[in-house]
Amino acid sequence: MPQTSLSVQGEKFLINGRLTYAEIDGSNPNAHGLLMNARFIQGVFDDQADPARFARFDHAVWDADQHTADLIAALPEWYSYGLRGFTVGFQGGGPCFTVNNLTIDNNPFGEDGATLDTAYAQRMDRLIRAADELGMVVMVSYFYGDQARRLRDGRAVRNAVTTASRFLREGGYTNVIIEVANEYDIPPFQQHPLLYYPEGVAALSDLARQESGGLPVGCSGRGGAINREVAEASDVILIHGNGCTRQRLYNMIQEVRSWKLNRPIVCNEDSQAIGQMEVTFQTQTSWGYYNNMTKQEPPADWSV
Repeated sequence: MPQTSLSVQGEKFLINGRLTYAEIDGSNPNAHGLLMNARFIQGVFDDQADPARFARFDHAVWDADQHTADLIAALPEWYSYGLRGFTVGFQGGGPCFTVNNLTIDNNPFGEDGATLDTAYAQRMDRLIRAADELGMVVMVSYFYGDQARRLRDGRAVRNAVTTASRFLREGGYTNVIIEVANEYDIPPFQQHPLLYYPEGVAALSDLARQESGGLPVGCSGRGGAINREVAEASDVILIHGNGCTRQRLYNMIQEVRSWKLNRPIVCNEDSQAIGQMEVTFQTQTSWGYYNNMTKQEPPADWSV
């Protein structure tokens, strides 16, 4: 039986019918309804090409299941410091400094998109259920640029959205937000027009919502980029602050607000620019911490 039920009321998030953070005595009312989050994109990571190379950073062997278990073990401490959500990707993210992501095979989908690897599905299930027990929300990202090339064509992309969304529906999860793609408008997605152009992303967002049984859906663009068609197709408007000055981030948030969509705005990736959190808090926007050194280089150090 799920313990964490996420709902949206205008621009605010509620957990079990109560604004987030309102359960904390003496908390700042301006924080209520926000979803402070972190990017744990490698939470179900594995490499089917050469996994042994990830036996590093004082780890004698690479163990994908243990890697997920270590994240689960770290979640209570993150929760104690106020984290209420995190992003994890079915196709993970690219190690930024040590391994070329094009040499990694971190993809749970069959070439035609119609199947989901059982081991990936089990790791994702354990992670979502662990978050549910704590009162946390998981933003499940379906596609990552360098891995999306493993899908054969546009129909395979649609199939993969359906496959992942049905997995979430069948899991009965109530603490999930779907991110269709991580930065859909970057060059690696050009091979799949459905994932690269706003009208395709909007259509896939509708498909994800339908096949998941109505879970909230969003899709991020590259740092500093927003698109109204994608936002209008979203239940949660996902933005990235990478590479933005504080003024640019502020302007981007204000532009989204000018569209008067009355939906939550969530920055779910902003590198280590903690100073940006001041901008998002002042504009009633949820902010996402991203450490590309300790949290995106497998095996990740999941500690605070």
